[in-house]
Amino acid sequence: MRQIEHMTTTATLTDTRTFEEKLDLFAQVAVNVGLGLKPGQELVMTAAGDAAAGAAYYRASVKAGASLVTTLLTDDA
Repeated sequence: MRQIEHMTTTATLTDTRTFEEKLDLFAQVAVNVGLGLKPGQELVMTAAGDAAAGAAYYRASVKAGASLVTTLLTDDA
């Protein structure tokens, strides 16, 4: 929970999004803004450890219109 103060009013906002929803949102920003992925482009990415993050980036890339998404999985061990 976080508070936002504006002049003399204090409001409390509760973020009710799940971890997966937040991860999907972060992945969408990373793919669309950070990478600037355009429809029709191909993406090659590496993913280590957390399969949920790799899946979120995959979904965001497909949603952005990637023609091909290749994921190279690595094992930290």
